Amino acid sequence: MKAKLIKLAAAATLALGVSSAWAAGIMHQGEVLDTMNSGGYTYVQVKGEDKTFWAAGPQVDITKGDTVSMNEQMWMNDFTSSTLNKTFEELLFVGKIEKK
Repeated sequence: MKAKLIKLAAAATLALGVSSAWAAGIMHQGEVLDTMNSGGYTYVQVKGEDKTFWAAGPQVDITKGDTVSMNEQMWMNDFTSSTLNKTFEELLFVGKIEKK
């Protein structure tokens, strides 16, 4: 039940788009190493300046090799996407993934 509530909170955060958390978030930028779309969301594996991480946001057209930027909203550990049948050890939820 707790995991379901956390997933609902994450979805609500994404649905809100620009919020006070979005405005105050840390900016992340990097090269897309991998990407997939599922359930209306885009998942991107990004190689940033100091770490490689997965992020998820509303679906956009992104391909491997693109440079993207996004503002940090919420990190989740051990997040399972039922539509991808994949668990992400660490996943950054964002309101928008922008191609540079």
